Amino acid sequence: MDKVLSTRNYGICLFSLDVLQAYLKKEGIRTKKLLLFFQKTPDKYLAALKEGVWVPFVQIDSIEYLIKLDGYDKPFSNEWEQKMEYDGFNIDIKDSLWFSDTDVFRTFDKAKYINSDEVYYQALHYPTQKMITLYSGYKYDIQSGKYLISIKGYARKQKLKFPNPNYGFLFSLVKVNEFVSFNNPREDEIYSFNVANM
Repeated sequence: MDKVLSTRNYGICLFSLDVLQAYLKKEGIRTKKLLLFFQKTPDKYLAALKEGVWVPFVQIDSIEYLIKLDGYDKPFSNEWEQKMEYDGFNIDIKDSLWFSDTDVFRTFDKAKYINSDEVYYQALHYPTQKMITLYSGYKYDIQSGKYLISIKGYARKQKLKFPNPNYGFLFSLVKVNEFVSFNNPREDEIYSFNVANM
């Protein structure tokens, strides 16, 4: 089944639940409003990036995206065109990796991620007036370790109607022994992830 991620908060983030929980405990962070916390404490945000606690890919349109992980999903077909590529983002993984809408960090509820492979919700599709299921998170089981992430953005050559996604991202992981540096995806002068406007 294709993994179509619905974004309500103009971004996608990657995290390993156990790594995130360990980091929050170590730093004494008790708030569930993680997005606001990282926005108000840039030093903690940068430290989390350096340690590979999470990676946010933001300032993208709030729409549906096809999510693929190299080695786990089929690559994008020739119906798609690659629009961008960046690499060198740290992620520390313990057993699994979540690909999620950044909206989940507004009020993070870890219970949604325990014993689950996906997070979803129901919404009213206005043109049809029918309830539909939208997905805000997908889990991949991955060997524990430190990895560097690369991201490639794609756009469909011939646009299709909803619910077919017309944009997507392919992520790749390269295992490393340790992190020697880090990249901040929020550096707008360097990175642009909004494939819907390319």
